[in-house]
Amino acid sequence: MEWMGEGVTISLLGAAIIIWIIVYVQSSSRSLRLLPPGPRPWPVLGNLHLLGNLPHQALAALAKKYGPILFLRLGSVHTVVVSSPAMAKDFLKTHDLVFANRPNCSLGKYLCYDHKDVAYCAYGAYWRQMRKLCTVELLTAKRVDSFRSVREEEASAMIHSIWEQSGQGLNCVDLKKNLSCLTRNITCRMFSSRTYSDDDLGGGHVFKEMVDEMFTLAGAFCINDYIPWLSCLDLQGIRRRLQAVHKIYDAFAEKVIEEHVKGRKKPYQVEDQVKDMVDVLLDMAELDTQTPTEMQITRVHIKAIILDMLNAGIETSSTTVEWAMSEVLGNPHILVRAQQEIESVVGRDRKVKEDDVASFDYLRCIVKETFRLHPPFPLLIPHESMEGCNVGDYYVPPKTRVFINVWAMGRDGSIWEDPYEFNPERFMGKGNSKDVRGQDFDLLPFGTGRRGCPGILMGLSVVELALAQLLHCFHWSVEGKVNMDEIFGLTVPRKFPLLARPASKLPFQYLI
Repeated sequence: MEWMGEGVTISLLGAAIIIWIIVYVQSSSRSLRLLPPGPRPWPVLGNLHLLGNLPHQALAALAKKYGPILFLRLGSVHTVVVSSPAMAKDFLKTHDLVFANRPNCSLGKYLCYDHKDVAYCAYGAYWRQMRKLCTVELLTAKRVDSFRSVREEEASAMIHSIWEQSGQGLNCVDLKKNLSCLTRNITCRMFSSRTYSDDDLGGGHVFKEMVDEMFTLAGAFCINDYIPWLSCLDLQGIRRRLQAVHKIYDAFAEKVIEEHVKGRKKPYQVEDQVKDMVDVLLDMAELDTQTPTEMQITRVHIKAIILDMLNAGIETSSTTVEWAMSEVLGNPHILVRAQQEIESVVGRDRKVKEDDVASFDYLRCIVKETFRLHPPFPLLIPHESMEGCNVGDYYVPPKTRVFINVWAMGRDGSIWEDPYEFNPERFMGKGNSKDVRGQDFDLLPFGTGRRGCPGILMGLSVVELALAQLLHCFHWSVEGKVNMDEIFGLTVPRKFPLLARPASKLPFQYLI
């Protein structure tokens, strides 16, 4: 029995040694998985304290110190920040599938119908169906072109509004307000065939205030997403505000759908009238009831898609045009050259049409240069790794949040000559041409890969037409130097409104 006892003891000891060796080898192999470099985190906060009021700028400064791939712990969330085209290509093309997921977030949960929209839903079968719905049915080149007259009408209405607000050239106008109204009206007419500036949602500015609140919250930094155990406290009040604005939006979206359902009982007065996007979605929902498909389109899907259009289609385009005007007004020689180009094609006896824009090479370079310095989404919408992955020399753990700092890439002196100078000429000529639709990784205003923005064509159409109209219809002047300070959000808007005075460049009949 003693021998048996000693044998068992020796066996147990041997087993323990073997287990220790296995654990040691495994832990050693894990330690050999080199994480990207980054600053040492604090307890609980991690590296949150380093972000400051302008996280895109703070992260760009950290990238200069630690390199183009940076590892942070934001609260309890492992985070990688990418700040070079080569690394962006690794994440968004080479390993696109691994990083195609979106992290759970308060915005997606409380505003976007528990991540039922396209932008914030998790990668998988549901996302593929929703993405297909947008790219095949709603945002095709043919359908975008079908709304050309809407864009031209609203751009003309904006010109008239600016002229009247200025007292016919006597006073400065706030370009941001006019541009936001333009993009809001275009977006609403696309999905609903009408505008909502004076609707009965509550009267007055209720719709505008709802859209502004949604966009403010979309760009807000929610600490609950990074320190989950604080979520029950809602210290910033963001959850409460998201729930409140979701309730208002849901009532608005129900109203839009009900209007369309009632209107569908009446025949179209014009046979070739362009159907808006809600009608297209209702058509598909009815078809699904007759021939069931993989994903039944419900009201929740329709409301989630409208929500994405409002968030992505309004502020991004208006902010881009406002930045373009800010840069052009701060560089008079660029303004003169752009106006000369437009006038050489259009003359002074009519307004710009969307067909004309293809001939404005210099203006389109201005737009590219604006995207370089002022990308619509400075950090893009965050990605999340679905599994551990080796990227270059580093290991990225599963469930790691990934930010692509396109703002930093646009100001990188190793990529661009004189990176802080607004110089549209850098894109002139065949050898200098850059694609903004995701083919060139040093210029990614709309992202790329699986989670790239599906509304690129629509966004470009609005930005180019609006900028061309503003430059062609008016001479512009500002008092003093144009302030270029910015604030952080989902986009990076100007800190102060752009106030400029228009003077008539075309005959009066084209301004009224």
